[in-house]
Amino acid sequence: MNYEMTLETFIKIKFGTQNKLGEALEVGQNTVNRWYNQDPKKFFTHVQQLSKWGDVPVEEVVEMIEQRCTDVRHLQADRK
Repeated sequence: MNYEMTLETFIKIKFGTQNKLGEALEVGQNTVNRWYNQDPKKFFTHVQQLSKWGDVPVEEVVEMIEQRCTDVRHLQADRK
């Protein structure tokens, strides 16, 4: 069985918290949370860094971000 990691799990395992990831990316305190909940496409800007820091292939990071984008689209559509 192939278990795919979610972006949420990746952040928790590799960085501990969204705030710590934000510090590593040198972005504002709530930026990672905002990206995660509203606009996960912003993570694509940092794919190379996330891959390197998390010791995960770029393709897997891309898949995690794409899945989160899908989740957010569904969540936002459900609110309308």
